[in-house]
Amino acid sequence: MSKSKTKNNKINGYLLLGIMAVSILITLLFGFNMVTVAFKKGGGSGETVELDNGNTMKNDLYTIGNNPTELNKTSFKALTSALKDNDPLKITDAVVRCFISDYFTWTNKDGNYEVGGLQYIYGPKFTQFSEESRWGFYSDLDLYITQFGRENLLEVESIETTEVVPTGNFVIGDKEMPAYYVEATWIYKKSDKINVDEFQKTGYFTVAINDGRYEIVTIFDNYN
Repeated sequence: MSKSKTKNNKINGYLLLGIMAVSILITLLFGFNMVTVAFKKGGGSGETVELDNGNTMKNDLYTIGNNPTELNKTSFKALTSALKDNDPLKITDAVVRCFISDYFTWTNKDGNYEVGGLQYIYGPKFTQFSEESRWGFYSDLDLYITQFGRENLLEVESIETTEVVPTGNFVIGDKEMPAYYVEATWIYKKSDKINVDEFQKTGYFTVAINDGRYEIVTIFDNYN
């Protein structure tokens, strides 16, 4: 083989390696860019991460529930904004709205095992509240889904709240937590299959700060 052909073969080899290297680099940069866009990373509680075309959102303390409705999304974004402002009154209001929009909505639930809004409940009461809900408000959900289809069931459409009021420390055992009180009323979307007016539409909430998280410590459906 002549020296000229050997030299040309080496040059062609170098070009091929160069092209392959550039292709790999472009692929890596493109993949990194996609991950960066999908996961918007921020420096505080107010940063929202959106995945799956907005169907999943989270901030430093909370994650939106499964199959969120538009009201779920709006309420969660308001919570994220309130966390960023570090305003206890706004955070309390937003936590209650997020809870109501998820807990009292059935159109995005698959059965009575899927109790909404549990992340907003005081941690030590999580299991107890979940069980009570399955035997209470959620007890007939499976039957309703079978008879009417979940798309025809409860969906919270709007929420109104009173002014949030600081109540001093809320005491559970030896633990004292700063607490806030707020009342709420909500409206369900109309349904051709069930009478939505027969279901709970008011609530009286106390929210306490538990190790940095705002959590609901009491809920009543009537004022005593």
